[in-house]
Amino acid sequence: MTPFELLIVAHLAGDWLLQTEWMATEKRYNWRALLSHVAAYHALMLVVLGYRFGFGNPMVCAVVAGLALTHAVLDRGWPVLRIMRLLRISVERPPERWLEIAVDQTLHILLLAAAAIILGRF
Repeated sequence: MTPFELLIVAHLAGDWLLQTEWMATEKRYNWRALLSHVAAYHALMLVVLGYRFGFGNPMVCAVVAGLALTHAVLDRGWPVLRIMRLLRISVERPPERWLEIAVDQTLHILLLAAAAIILGRF
C-alpha cells in the first residue's frame, strides 16, 4: 500500500470506528473527550506508520505529531465553520450538519495527502 492508502485506511478506522459516541458529541466542548479521541486516533496512526516506515523513524513521529495537532484544532468545530465562511460554502446561515462533516473530512483527507507526500519522500 502507498503511504496515502495507509493513512486513509487508518483515518477511517480511527475517526469512525474508534471514536465513541461520547467523544463525537463532546469533543467540541470537552477537552478530555477531544484528547481521548485524538490519542486513540493517532496511536493507531503511529502503529500503522511505524510498521511501514520503522517505529524509531523521527519523520513518522513528526508527521503523526503534526496530524494530531491539526486534527485536534479541526475537531473543535469552529475552525471548520470559519473555513466554510472563508470559502463561502456557508455564509448566511449555519450549515447543515452533513455539510459540516463533509468539509471536516475533506480537510482531514487533504492533511493526510500532505503527510503522504512528506512520507513518500523519506
